[in-house]
Amino acid sequence: MTMAETATTRLIWVDWMKVWAALAVVWGHFFSEGDVYVFVFNVQVFCVISGFLYKKAPSWAVCLKRCFWQLLVPTVIMSVMMHLEAWGRAWLSGGTYDISWPWFFEWLLLGHRWCMGPCWYFYTLIVIRIIMQMLPERRWAYAVMFAALSAGAIYLHCIGFEVSNANVNVLVCMPFFLIGVFLKPLKEAFCSLHNYCVEVLLLAAGVAGVALCAHYNGYVWMYLNGIGRNYALFILGGMAGTLMLYVVSLWLSRLPWRSMMAILANGTMLIIGLHIIVVRRLTALPDRLWIEDLVASVLIMLLFIPLVRLCERFFPLLLGRYLPGKGRGKGPR
Repeated sequence: MTMAETATTRLIWVDWMKVWAALAVVWGHFFSEGDVYVFVFNVQVFCVISGFLYKKAPSWAVCLKRCFWQLLVPTVIMSVMMHLEAWGRAWLSGGTYDISWPWFFEWLLLGHRWCMGPCWYFYTLIVIRIIMQMLPERRWAYAVMFAALSAGAIYLHCIGFEVSNANVNVLVCMPFFLIGVFLKPLKEAFCSLHNYCVEVLLLAAGVAGVALCAHYNGYVWMYLNGIGRNYALFILGGMAGTLMLYVVSLWLSRLPWRSMMAILANGTMLIIGLHIIVVRRLTALPDRLWIEDLVASVLIMLLFIPLVRLCERFFPLLLGRYLPGKGRGKGPR
């Protein structure tokens, strides 16, 4: 499907939400003043969108093929690129970067975040998709799974268990994914909403929810299977941020910038996977203001536009849009 074709059929407000969420992830990794508010919702929004757009594979063979080519292979490639960049930078400066590649690949396949950096989320999505493939397509099954995952996350929080592992992070990511699945029947209502009074009220509720949850729940470290201080506030904050971005995205989707947003939305996997290379160089600069970090985050997003276009043409594998035998860049969305 070409960009021109998707521009008329895709949900533009979802594109905007993905771009806003990607910007929040990039800005959050600057760890600048006020980042506690960003971590309330940035990854959580991606989880909700992933669930909202999810379609069960027709067979296990298709499911595993998609997980391998669209998630695992890009994760491995971008993780290697991240560490090769660190190795090359150390070599140019006369230093060393100790890494054992056999150990690296072994621990990456075991889900350890140190190996894959921000790509841990794509690994977590693999596990989520496999679990979803096993579940019957029944709302009661999703509700039971939501309750079980929530209980597991609360238990690990109570015993103080923290580990940066993408497998464990299913406990905090999949509940939001399931919320996205539950919201799918409301797709038509989300698309047809055009009442500014209601939209303003929803936006105010979202902003207030993010502010309150950030204040009372503290930092939410998703990569550490963290939920903050309270699980209810963890869920509430993520949904408040999702609501906030939905309303803003709905407004912006009425503007004529669809092509650029579609490019960035198609490239969110590339942005999430590789932005950290640039961010780590910039965070080394002293005395940064939060507004400077925000501007830098926007510039990083814009920097990825030509990179995404190049990948669309020559290397769609890095965009998660590739399956063998489907043609270049024409894998299922």
